[in-house]
This record gives sequence, structure tokens and C-alpha cells, in this order.
Amino acid sequence: MPKLMEPPLCSPVEPVTEVLHGMAVTDPYRWLEDQDSPRTRAWIEEQTFYARNYLDSIPGRDHIRERIRELLAVETYDSLQKAGNRYFFRKRLADEEQASIYMREGEGGEDSLLIDPAAEGAGKFTSVKLLRVSPDGHFVLYEVKEGGERTGIFRLLETKTGTKLADALPRGILRGFVFARDGKSFYYSHEPVEATLPFYRAAYRHEIGTAFSEDEEVFSAGEDKRLRLFILGEDPNLGILVNKCFDSTCTDFYLRSFDKDSLPIRILADARYLFEPSLVNGHIFALTDRDAPNLRIVEVLAQTSEEPRFIEMVPERDARIGQWAVVRDRIFASYTKNGTTEIREYDFCGRKTGEVPIRDAETARLVGPHGEDLTFEAESFAEPISIWRYSPKDGGRKLWAQKTVPFNSANYTHRRVWYTSKDGTQIPMFLMGHRDIIESGTHPAIMTSYGGFGASVMPQFSFFVAFLVERGCLFALPSIRGGADFGAG
Repeated sequence: MPKLMEPPLCSPVEPVTEVLHGMAVTDPYRWLEDQDSPRTRAWIEEQTFYARNYLDSIPGRDHIRERIRELLAVETYDSLQKAGNRYFFRKRLADEEQASIYMREGEGGEDSLLIDPAAEGAGKFTSVKLLRVSPDGHFVLYEVKEGGERTGIFRLLETKTGTKLADALPRGILRGFVFARDGKSFYYSHEPVEATLPFYRAAYRHEIGTAFSEDEEVFSAGEDKRLRLFILGEDPNLGILVNKCFDSTCTDFYLRSFDKDSLPIRILADARYLFEPSLVNGHIFALTDRDAPNLRIVEVLAQTSEEPRFIEMVPERDARIGQWAVVRDRIFASYTKNGTTEIREYDFCGRKTGEVPIRDAETARLVGPHGEDLTFEAESFAEPISIWRYSPKDGGRKLWAQKTVPFNSANYTHRRVWYTSKDGTQIPMFLMGHRDIIESGTHPAIMTSYGGFGASVMPQFSFFVAFLVERGCLFALPSIRGGADFGAG
């Protein structure tokens, strides 16, 4: 054990009591909230000195650092998109701080660097994110951020020449971006940080190569900070979603043709339920919780009355829909069931036509846009993230890229056990560790989990866990009430 030095004096307790919503709340350390005061700065320095003295003297610290560095210093891929025969994605080399954006001609082609974050900002904390690729693959939209900030700058790159276009949206939040079918313009909804009218919500059409001051306003939701305007689209239609966060949240949905002089048509008005639309092959599909607490997917048919007709495509079931996607003439819905991912396939008549092969205790996440095949990431306790493509034609999954780490997954396994909740419900829990110790004996263990708002922690590869199980620990991952498996606790 490291040698302990004398700890700092106990932190002074100076209670401050406030009445909030009729209840008295006492804060004993309110004085520490003034981060720039001499007292606070002195307290931080004392605590930091004590902590560093302890941590830096831990035996084997250098070995821990080197092993974690080995596990982290690997090549990674993410954000895969396809346009025609071209693949676009992010890749981080083993010795790089940030990922770059690449393009590949054909599945087996060479990776060509398109966007290097080092050329986009002022330091090693500049990051780039691939957002959209035009249908013909000629343009790439990407976001540039500094140091994990909330807002970014949005830039366009011409892939043929590698030229960064002057058509960049300033720092702000992008609520939607759609390339037009002419290949010369795009639609967008953007909230700039520095705006003359900061709460004006509108969608615009921009001709590439022109000034943004010349953009055509194609829709306005008005001026109110409680409004959010999102756009989505696929030739020949643009979808406009307006969320109104007043006393209660309600949603309007409009449809507008790409034709320059067309007017938006309201499809849905003041919906007080979840409505997440997708425009595919001339259809309007939507994820909704209307009459379905665990969610269902419907086709939306516009009618002359205010309320559209919903035709059920993917019915509600005993597991909540976590993600969904439409690929060619198929609808895919993913679920969490007993700590494992299921992905079901349906046709446009609402018939189940298959399931994507998912391994036991494997977590799969849909990533898109998808193009002609379903794209998903998969990982497990012992296998790091890999990117797969699933073809509705042949029903098989095909590996596209895999993160390779120096961890011998064959030496480790998992098993599922069950524990009883307070109301008697049987809840699953995964145990993961070395094959020689997982079935017997008492061993050091680390346990973590989360469950809330319909989200759960799922089996995933963790460098921290990998290091611990290499040293004889067990890792426990229980399901938690409130997540996707068992609803609110």
C-alpha cells in the first residue's frame, strides 16, 4: 500500500438554508461554489496535493498506465456511410489523438484521407464528425468542434478535388440538413450562436456557391425560444417537424416538395405523443407511442381532415423499440430483451420477414444513413466494436471493419444469472471473467449499471474492465428497473 501523508484539515461546514417549493434545503458547502475565491482555490490545491501524493505512490502504477495505453492505442472506425460505390467513414490510427474522415472507392479499395482535424482547428482537441454525404458522393458535410464544446461549425467538402467550399454554416446547432436532388443546393435548419434573431425558427434552401444572405426561406415556425424546427428528407419531399414546448409539448409535421415553388402541406397538427418520422421511397413512416407505450412503427397517410391515418407496420410488443431504420423495402426495429439486442425485419405490408443474426450477449446499434444495406455496430464483453453490413437480399451479416485490441477474448466468458426484485420480478445479470474462475470460488468483483428513461447499460467492451478481469476480477452487469427491459421501477 502507498504511504499515507497527513490529510488536509476537514472542510469547513457553513450551512446555508433555502426554501425551495415549500421545503427547506440546507447546503453545508455553499462557500465552495465560488470557484475563484482565495479560500476555494486554497482548498482545491490542498485536496489535489493530497490525492496526487497518494495516487502517484501506488505500486505498479507505471505498469497499469502502460497496459491501458496498449489497449487504447488501436486503429478505430466509425460513422460509416455509403454513396454509390464510395464508402465514407471516420478512422483513427493507433498513434493519433483524433479521428479523421476518409473515403474508399469500393469495398476493397484504398482509404483516402479527406479531412484531417489538425488542419481544421488550433490544437489537438479539434475534432471532426461526418454528418452527411450527398447521394452522388460529390459532397461531404462535416462538423468541426473544439474541446468537446456543445456547438460546432458545419463545412462542405467537394470529394473530387478535396476543396473546402465557402458554403460553411457558422457556429451553432444544426437541426437538419438535406442535399437536394439537383446536386447544386441543400436545405437546412440552423440556430447560429450569434444571430440577430436568436429564437427565429426557419428552414432555408441554399444554392452552393452563393451567399447565405440570398437563401430562400422555405418555411417559418415563428420566433419563440420554446420552438424547435427539424428537417429531414428524401427525393422528392422535404419533411418539416416543429416541436412546441409550451405548457405541454406538441408536434406539427409538414411535407414540402423539392420543387422550388411548392408550398408546405400540414400532415399532423398538435400531436401530444411521440412522432419520429422518416421519408423513404415515397412513404412516410413514423415511430410513435400513440396507443403503444412500448412504441410501434406506422405508415402515415395524409387525409383531408386534421388527423392523418396510421397504418401499423411494426406492432407494439413486450419489448420497447430502441432504434429503427428503413432500408430498401424493409423496416428494421431493434429491441433490448434480457440484456441482449434483437433486430427484427419487416416488409412494407407489416409482415415479419426475418431477424438479423445477433450473438448471445452482443450489443448492436444501428448506424446510418444506411443506403442499400443495414449498417450496425456490434460489441460484447470480450469483443470490441466492429462494423457490420446486413443485406435484406441474402439475410447475412458481413464484417466491414473491426477494432483489434491486444486482449485474448478466447480466455474469457460470461454467464447470465437472475436476481429477484422487490416486487418479485426476476431480473437478469451478466457475470464476465476468466474461464478458470467464473464458475466457482469467491473473487474480487466490480459492478456497474444504469437504467432510466428507456435506456439500459448493455454488454460492451471496456478497457477498464479488460484490465481488471486480466487480474482475476469478475465484472457484474445487472439490468436496472427503468431501463429498456422492464420499464419504470
